[in-house]
Amino acid sequence: MDFSTKISEAPLQRHPYRVAALVALATALFAQLIWTVWQMTVGFRLDVMWRPMAFTIVFLLVAVTRGDMRLANALGRLTISSSFLLALWNRFDNFPGFIRYAGRVLSFMPTAVVPMLAVIATVCEVSLCAAMLFGVKTRWASAGSGILLFMFATSMVISGLNQFEWAVYVLATGAFTLATADATLLSVDSIALRKEKTWNSPVATH
Repeated sequence: MDFSTKISEAPLQRHPYRVAALVALATALFAQLIWTVWQMTVGFRLDVMWRPMAFTIVFLLVAVTRGDMRLANALGRLTISSSFLLALWNRFDNFPGFIRYAGRVLSFMPTAVVPMLAVIATVCEVSLCAAMLFGVKTRWASAGSGILLFMFATSMVISGLNQFEWAVYVLATGAFTLATADATLLSVDSIALRKEKTWNSPVATH
C-alpha cells in the first residue's frame, strides 16, 4: 500500500476515545429520557421541557450516527453554543442575581470565593460560546465545553439542584463526543485551516 492510499484511508480511522465518549453520551441520554418520560406523567410544561428536549434530540442524533455525520456534529456544536447563549442571556443586566444563583450551585464552596468563580465561569462561557458558534479551534472548544458543563452539572447534583431541566450531562458528554469527531462543518476551521485527518488527541488539529 502506497503513501497516498494511507492518506486517503486516514479519515476512516476513529478517535481512540470515541467509544468511551459515546458510552458516556448514551448513559446521559438514557437518564435524560427516563426523566423526560417521568415529567410527562406528572404534567407536561413547555416552559420547562423545550430546552432539555431540544438538546436531547440533537445529541441523540449525534449518538445514533456515532459521531460520523458532520451535519449532526455541527448541529451539536451549535446546540452547545446556544445553551451557553441562553445561560448568558440577560446575565449582565443582573449580575448580582447570577452571583446569588452561583452561590446555590456552589453551595459546597466557601461563600467568599463564589463571586470570583462566577466571573471566571462567565468569561469561560462567553469564550466557549463564541468558539463553538463560529467553529474556532473546534476540538479545543468542544473539550473545554465538556469540562465546564460537566463541572456545572456535577455541582448542581451535589447542591441538590436539577440538572435535567437543562440536560447538562447530555450537553457535557455530547461536547466530549464532538471533541473526538469532526464538527467543523460551517465553521471558521473549515475555511481557514487545512483539513488534517489525524485524531491523536481529543483536541488535536482543530
